[in-house]
Amino acid sequence: LFDAGHLATTIDGQQLRVGISRDLGFTAAERSENLRRGIEVARVVNQSGVIALCAFVAPHELPRRRAREVVGDDRFIEIFVDAPIELCRERDARGLYAAADRGDIADFPGVSSAFEPPADADLVLDTQTLTVEACAERVMDLLRARDVISAS
Repeated sequence: LFDAGHLATTIDGQQLRVGISRDLGFTAAERSENLRRGIEVARVVNQSGVIALCAFVAPHELPRRRAREVVGDDRFIEIFVDAPIELCRERDARGLYAAADRGDIADFPGVSSAFEPPADADLVLDTQTLTVEACAERVMDLLRARDVISAS
C-alpha cells in the first residue's frame, strides 16, 4: 500500500497490549475488550483517510459483527487468515500456544476454547498453501475491486 502511494497503518492486537490494552489479560471478555479498543482506533484512523489493516484473533461472530457496525459496513472488509492449528503452533513466535498448552493462558482460541471461522468473510487466505506475497496481492486485488484504492 505504501509503495502504491496510499496512507495505511496496521493495528495489531498484540501491539495494543503493550499500550492502551496493557491492563487486559487473555480471558474471553478481555480479548473482546482488546478487539473493541482496536476497532475504535481503526475507526478513528480510517475516518481520517488512512487505511487501517487490523490483525486480531476474533474467535466469535458477535465481536466481528460489532466491529463491522462500528467501522461501517461500507468501510469494513473482513479477511480470514486461515491456517490449521498445527501451522499456527509452528509460526507462534511469541510462545502463546505453548503457554496455553501449559494452562498459563485460559480460554485460548483453538486450544482451550472454540474458534468459529467466519461464515461470510470478504476474503479467505489459505496461508498453508499461499505465500505471504500471494496473500498480499489478493488483499490488494480486493481493495481495488472495492474501490478502496485505484485500479491503476
